[in-house]
Order: sequence, then structure tokens, then C-alpha cells
Amino acid sequence: DEGVAQPLNSSKSINRMVSGLARVNYDFGHKYYLTVSFRADGSSKFPAGNKWGYFPSASVSYRISQENFLKDSKVLSDAKIRASYGLTGNNRVGDFAYMSQLNLSNVDGYSWNNQLVQGAQLQTLGNYNLKWESTKAADIGLDLGFFNQRIGLTMDYYHKKTYDLLLNANLPLSSGYQRAMMNVGAVRNSGFELTLNTVNVQTKNFMWSTNFNISFNRSKVLGLADGEQSMDSFINWNSDYQSVPLYETRVGRPITMFVGMVYDGLYQISDFTWQNDSDPSIPHESRQYVLRDDVPDMARNQIRPGYIRFKDFDDDKHVGSEDRRVLGDPNPKYIGGFSNSFTWKNFDLNVFFQFSGGNKIMNANRILFEGTYRYGLNQFASYEDRWSPENPNSNNYVPGGQKVAYYSDKTLEDGSYLRLKTVQIGYTLPKHLLTKLRISTLRIYFAAQNLYTWTAYSGYDPEVSIFNSPLTPGFDYLSYPRSRTY
Repeated sequence: DEGVAQPLNSSKSINRMVSGLARVNYDFGHKYYLTVSFRADGSSKFPAGNKWGYFPSASVSYRISQENFLKDSKVLSDAKIRASYGLTGNNRVGDFAYMSQLNLSNVDGYSWNNQLVQGAQLQTLGNYNLKWESTKAADIGLDLGFFNQRIGLTMDYYHKKTYDLLLNANLPLSSGYQRAMMNVGAVRNSGFELTLNTVNVQTKNFMWSTNFNISFNRSKVLGLADGEQSMDSFINWNSDYQSVPLYETRVGRPITMFVGMVYDGLYQISDFTWQNDSDPSIPHESRQYVLRDDVPDMARNQIRPGYIRFKDFDDDKHVGSEDRRVLGDPNPKYIGGFSNSFTWKNFDLNVFFQFSGGNKIMNANRILFEGTYRYGLNQFASYEDRWSPENPNSNNYVPGGQKVAYYSDKTLEDGSYLRLKTVQIGYTLPKHLLTKLRISTLRIYFAAQNLYTWTAYSGYDPEVSIFNSPLTPGFDYLSYPRSRTY
């Protein structure tokens, strides 16, 4: 309010880290290669006795193309097999996550010598066993070159296991606390990566080269805290949904999945009875609708025609949390890029495409802007086509037509896309014009980013996630669109 001083809050935190690295490289006959390394990292984010993490690694490679029977090959110009294994660490937790936190509040006082004294309440439980999260990673790779490196192919298969995960894990209700930071569970990531480089045309004045890369990653949860089989994740974007889970992490599945209700269309007039033996002469807005007993409900006494309807999987004629199902995977099945570079005399051109496929996005904007019960919010243009007795085939429910806050696949969309990410054209001035100015190189160029995106996603940008946690990906709400830049 005007004239009322607003409180100022500030905070200060600090963390320190120190690291040491030792590495030994060995080359035998330019054919066999060995690298062994050892890394030690110390972090102030962990308690005494657990501050240090130790991470060894080793890699070997064999350059087959150095063998006598391949040295003179006109087709195979390079061939190398690689393998590596090692450990890496993660300390990304709060600066004092291992310590219990106290809350000083005026309402937590107590009486001492007949005086009210301010008290301290234990707000979060600390964990003096907290330590580094570790990842074991193995990789097998193959590098191939053909026709004097006109074609280059790189393939890698990797397998990673992350254990002692730093996780804000659930606690037994008997503890009096919901969660605490712990080292629990394990996750496996494995995948395949491929890169192809080609020189398609190479003449005195013209050159055209291509780079294509694609990667496939699959994750699997191997374990959670204290034998848990699943864990829900919540996001705080709207007060009505802050206690409704959108993600589930379950043993045996990918690291997280969207969960919610399955959209089953809208309630129609035929799902109800009304007064006077359903007299059709009574105007729609004057009818006292009653949902038929054989039609599933969420809030029976509040539902009217045009409201959203969800599937009743257990067939008990009531839709509740027990009807929640896995809706989709927020993690892409593949990601990659495709670029082409051209040079003609002193001109150059580069065109780069980026793509991703197979993931889902929760477009929460549509929850509020396609029929919300909240007043004062403008709606998307798509909401002009909404349910009415004259328009019963619409998928947009009537204003306020979702009485219970549930996520559903109605607003879950395909996040696949192909983006024209970068286009750059340049011209390098001839050297004979620059010699007198004592300039070695002068290049003039024009570049543009994020020119166009091909996608079925209805939001601003399919490359979106407003929350940084790997447990809450693929969520779009009031995100700023990716800028087109020239």
C-alpha cells in the first residue's frame, strides 16, 4: 500500500571447492594409446569426512589404419577403436544442505521467567552423511575416415550408472518432516551417438561440406529411497495445482514421466436429466441438470453440460486420483543437428538445422487461457470455438468447466520440432586490397538465428522447460519466446 514501508530481505551464502588432477598419456608406435587420470574434488557443501570425492578414469584406443595392410588403402584413410571407463562426481546441492535449518518466528515463542521469549523451530532436517553423487560411465567408440577424409564417421555407445543421487527424498510421516536431502537411489542412462561429416564437392573455387549428428538416450530408474517404488514431483505455478502431482518417478521406468487424467471429451446434454421429464422447450440456461447415475463424475453436484470429462478406469462411476495414469514422456527420443557449409571464391554460407523428437510438453497456458474459471483473464483465440448446445462437438469446455484441479493429456502436446537455427553469409575481402592497410583478414557477414520452426506444438516454443530440475522437465507456462535475431 502507498505510504507503507515494504520489508527488505537479503541473503548471503558461500561455498568453496578445490580440485586436483593427475594424468598420464602413453603412445606406442602411433598405434596404441593409453590415458589414465585421477581426480580429487573437495567441496564445502558436504560435512567433515565426506567433503572429498575421488574419481579415477582410463581410456584406450587402437588405430587400425596404422597397420601395414591398411596404410596404403585408397578407401579407408583412418580407423580407430576407442574404449573408456571412469567416475565423475556431482555436488550440486545447497551450500548448507547437510545442516538442519532453524526458523525464528514471533509465533514460536515460549515463556521463561514470566517473560515471552522468541523460540526457534526446526524447519528442515540435516543429514551429516551427505556425500558426493557419483556416475560410472563406460563408452565404446569407432572413428572411420574414407577417401582421404572426404567422409568421416564417428559412432559411440555409452552406458552410465549414477548412484548415491543427491535427492530431496521422502521421509516417513512419523518423522514429522516430509523430505530431507539424502544420497538415495540409482539411475541408468545409455545411448547411441552418431556424427557424419562429408565433403560433398571440392573444387578450386567451390566447396560444399555437411555435418549431421544425432543421439538417442534412454534412462531407467534403478532404485529410490528406502525401497520406494515411486515418487511424485510437484511444481508451484498455480495455487490450485501446487498439491497435484504432474510427474512420477518409478523404479523400472525413465527418470520421470507425465501423469494425470485421460481426457474423455466433454459432458453432453444426453448425460443428464432435467426437470419436467427433460422437456426440451425449457431453455438450456434455465434447466436444473442432474448427472445420470451411469455416467462417471468428478464433482457430481457441480457438473453441467460442456464440462470436461475424464476416463473412469476402475469403473466405480467416480473419477479421482485412483484413475491417474502415465500420460507421456517429457524426454526426447532423439536430438540432433544438420548443417551445410558452402564457399564460393570469397563468399561463404552456413545453414544449420536443429531437431528433436518424441517428447511431450505440458502446455499449462491452455489450462488458464482455454476456459479457466478465473475472472479477468483474456482467452486464446482458439477459445472462440467452445462448447454450447449449438456447438456440442467442440473440445473447449465452457468457462469454468473444470471444477477439480487435475492435469490431463488434453493440454499435453507433442514437442517434436525442426528449427532453422542459424543462417550466416559472409564475404572475405581479397588480400591484395588489404595489404596496403596492413590488415591480414577482413570479413563482412550477416547472420540470423531462430528463423523458423516446424512443429505441431501450439505454444511459442517447443524447446521449453521453465523448471531446471530433471524431475520436472517439459513444462510451459508464461515462458518468454525464443527471439529471432539478426
